[in-house]
Amino acid sequence: MTAATKYRTRKLFQVRIHRPDHTFGVQVGHKCRLLPRTPAARVARRLREAGLTVTIDPIVIKLTREQASYLANRYPLSM
Repeated sequence: MTAATKYRTRKLFQVRIHRPDHTFGVQVGHKCRLLPRTPAARVARRLREAGLTVTIDPIVIKLTREQASYLANRYPLSM
């Protein structure tokens, strides 16, 4: 990445499982993947149906154009 790289900001979400004896939640997913809102809500709903306490935490991140286009292609209805 060079100094001329243009970044785009996006709000992505991480899903966390909260256990009774832990202070912080444990991130869910392969490499603690950040997801758009709709897929994160789908994962959280399935975990809640399994009886776990789950939160969806928003994170604002900076993406390059390539990363933003990859997310738009992977999750076309979410972005």
